Parts: sequence; structure tokens; C-alpha cells
Amino acid sequence: MTNRFICGGEKYQVGGPTEDTIILPVFPADLPAEISAEGYKLTPRNEFHVSLVCIGKIIEKHNVSIPDFISKITNNFCDFVQTNPIDFLRYRDEFKFAALDEKRSVVVMCDVSNLDKFFTLINKKYGLNLEYPPTHVTLYTLQQKRGVFLTDSEDIKKLTKQIPNPGLVLK
Repeated sequence: MTNRFICGGEKYQVGGPTEDTIILPVFPADLPAEISAEGYKLTPRNEFHVSLVCIGKIIEKHNVSIPDFISKITNNFCDFVQTNPIDFLRYRDEFKFAALDEKRSVVVMCDVSNLDKFFTLINKKYGLNLEYPPTHVTLYTLQQKRGVFLTDSEDIKKLTKQIPNPGLVLK
């Protein structure tokens, strides 16, 4: 899986297992080589990002049948960020342990700018009722590159557990 830049720049990328997620790379520094959480020893991911728009998961969860929806949303996103950049703002002191099937990960919640406005736009444009996603960065996983998709509040409720900060200082 290789992420590729979109929107004519080097800020936003399309990535994910099926290359249908718009992401914003981030660069947390000085992470320990291993942490323990919920009885598991986890290692840092080899790349970090905020998943901004999980288009494939939106199609799957909301039975979207709009033709060419992935490229439409990607184009809408690139048009939107020309005047409303979506930027990483801050990490929150809010850590979660996520589990699905054999996957285990530790995520930190974060804030980004303007993403809520983008979701308002696409909800109106396509007659959808999509929830603003729970923005987060997957920091540690049990298996490299095997994070848990957390695309809405239902995923947060079903797949995560709040944990104390595992000793990380994020800036």
C-alpha cells in the first residue's frame, strides 16, 4: 500500500488498504519503541496520519450507491481545501485502546480545522446524513499497518476503551 498525494500538492493523500481514504500525514516525534496497553505490547506505526474522509467505509456503512462516489468526493475535497484548508491543530490528552478481530491499537484523539464544514457540504450536496468523524491518530499497533477503522461515534463506542495516557508526550 502506497499513499499518493492529491489536490495538486504534497499535503493530502489517498491511502488505506483499498486507497479510498483521504488522509493528512502527521509526524509525532520521540515515541517509545514499545508500550503496554490492556495487556498487549504494541509498537509504533511506521507512518502516521489523520483519516479525514474514509470514503470506502462511508459507502459500506451507508449503502451509498452514487456512481463514481470515490472520485466525486475526492474532487469535492480538493475543491474545498483550496479556500478552506484542513489542518492538524492539536493532540488531545485522550487516548483509546481499539480492538477488532485480531487487531489492537492505541490512538490519540486530535483536532483538525474545517473538516466539519466539509462534511456539512457533502451531506447537503449528496443528501446524506454523515457524522463528523472522530479525528484521531493511530500511534501503536499489535501488527504493523493493522489499525482499526474508527469512522463514527458508533465505532468509538463499540470498538474502543478509554485508557490513561501511556506515558507519551505529544506536541
